Amino acid sequence: MKGEARSAWMVAGAGGLWGLISLFVRLLQEQGMTSLQIVFFRNLLAAAALGLIITIKDRKALRIRLRDIWMFIGTGMVSIALFNYCYFVTLSRSSVAVASLLLYTSPVFIMVLSAILFHERMTRKKLLALGITIAGCACITGIFSQAQTVAPLTILLGLGSGLFYGLYSIFAKFALPKYHAMTVSFYTFAFAALATAPFCAVGCAATVAAHPEGLAAGLGLALVSTVLPFLLYTAGLKGMQASRAAVLATVEPLVGSLLGVVVFGDPFTVWTLLGMVLIFSAITVLQLPQRGKAEALHG
Repeated sequence: MKGEARSAWMVAGAGGLWGLISLFVRLLQEQGMTSLQIVFFRNLLAAAALGLIITIKDRKALRIRLRDIWMFIGTGMVSIALFNYCYFVTLSRSSVAVASLLLYTSPVFIMVLSAILFHERMTRKKLLALGITIAGCACITGIFSQAQTVAPLTILLGLGSGLFYGLYSIFAKFALPKYHAMTVSFYTFAFAALATAPFCAVGCAATVAAHPEGLAAGLGLALVSTVLPFLLYTAGLKGMQASRAAVLATVEPLVGSLLGVVVFGDPFTVWTLLGMVLIFSAITVLQLPQRGKAEALHG
């Protein structure tokens, strides 16, 4: 398997594992955890698990230069922590459909920022895949099948979740040439947990103490839907453009939708089916070979 194709499968696999999040989140919510507590619990356990793996495998991977700490503040505190905050506030102020659709505007931000910071070409193929992806996510979330009234502040927060979600790819692009994927992921989780700890650490500990069975769901969330997909995504990002990786990762809502239908009995509509087809089409478009420089829209 060629390097770029392998990277693409890694990123798509990461998206699939992220799509399983609802399984563990619903279990934790049943134990009485709030959304912010789940965010903290997830990142804390993920950092602990990955830290243990690195310690056993190669302790040197824990070393980072002080002058590079801004990269991990970026991936952890700025990207992951703020993305979660904006996303959950948007969820509390609107429907899941609106929050999900606004979150998956992230490829737009990544393509623009990648063009500015990394001089990545904005090609017709990328724009086509982006448009198909957004349309697919919109269909899956049901935005076309029901009337929506959203306040401007809610839209702003939702777009903020998309921006901060997308910034992980940008900050990681600076860190990956210098550090191993596991190092980047570990410090991302550690700084994200550190950012949210003052607001929910005590409450999270109290909930786990009252419902210790929630620890198993927390470990599942940390390992299956956090550590493994972040490692896959970060490693895959080394072999492909950030903008292309962002679109491939949107297989997440596809998996989430299938999970909702099969496991939770969510309704399966024509819009859901159309959204799945569109997302698969976008992934197919991105896998098509380049036609040459004539495809580029700029630089």
